[in-house]
Amino acid sequence: MPSNLKLVILYDARNNAYAVCGHNLTAEEAKAMTAEYGAKLLLALSVDQRTKHKAADPEACRACRRDVAHASGLKPSPTFQRRNAT
Repeated sequence: MPSNLKLVILYDARNNAYAVCGHNLTAEEAKAMTAEYGAKLLLALSVDQRTKHKAADPEACRACRRDVAHASGLKPSPTFQRRNAT
């Protein structure tokens, strides 16, 4: 059964890189988070999660990286960066 959970990434198209900002979010939480980053003129994208992620820290979550590669629709696949490096 597919999950209804979302994760949010900040995407840097110039470098084709992303940072994970949040995971295990409801659709409403993901929409609010993308709007918040959008107000700061940052490109935030919501990505479907296949399952609930167990890691507490989204930046350390390998499942987030797999879901971004699988479901983001970004081609070529972007590289992961920690937020403090973006």
